[in-house]
Amino acid sequence: MKLYRLIARYAGQRITLNVNANNDDEAKDNFIKELTKDGGKWRSEKEITYSPSKVFITYEEINDRDITVTVAKKDQLGVQVEPVVSG
Repeated sequence: MKLYRLIARYAGQRITLNVNANNDDEAKDNFIKELTKDGGKWRSEKEITYSPSKVFITYEEINDRDITVTVAKKDQLGVQVEPVVSG
């Protein structure tokens, strides 16, 4: 069994849930089941990906190792993300 983190964005709101599953498809199904059981709370935020007519869903498999991400300003146009993996 693997641990997945799924994030849904809709109309300036975001919900994040961690679910257990054997594969990617099962993770998506479990995410929907958790949402129907009121498994999370929507947070209002100023989201970059905003559309009142679309839902954006992303997911990732979370490893057993701790992962630390540091963010450093690259320039005026964007942000550079440098992942640091510690075991």
